[in-house]
Amino acid sequence: MTFSVSIGCAGGYGDVALGADIGPGMELVATAQQVAQAHAGGVPAVAKLMGVSANTLQHKLNPERTTHHLTMVECLQLGMVTGNASVLRAMAKQMGYTVHRATPDQSGGDPVDAFMHFQANVGDFSRAAADALLDGGRVSPNAQKRVEFRGQELLAATAHLISTTAALVPKREG
Repeated sequence: MTFSVSIGCAGGYGDVALGADIGPGMELVATAQQVAQAHAGGVPAVAKLMGVSANTLQHKLNPERTTHHLTMVECLQLGMVTGNASVLRAMAKQMGYTVHRATPDQSGGDPVDAFMHFQANVGDFSRAAADALLDGGRVSPNAQKRVEFRGQELLAATAHLISTTAALVPKREG
């Protein structure tokens, strides 16, 4: 039987300090590394999907390396093969922007399904926000990332619901 225990260190180094010792661009590389490691099969599986050497990809994902870096095309590939837009979001955040998922055509969508999906996202966002705020106003970077992710998902679900209902409006003739 295997189990793990997480021990929070409220106020500990890196827990709530803003920016700690992360320099420009380092968060982006660390995010790319986390995306690849979190994908099923980890870096080797992602490398195979991208058509690159696992060893080379591992070096490019190492924030400590100064000689190997992901290209813009590889960053895009990483997001496409994993289905995870965290690298794109990290880039946007460092430039003061946010990223919202584009809303696909919902003209054939089920309105009840779109509404239920929206409500599920409201619940997920509410849970993430409540969890982040439980510590008396001290929000960890991970909790903030979760709130941001859930907020983005809620925005996408809202846009899907709007598109679905708009498709149901009868067209006027003439």
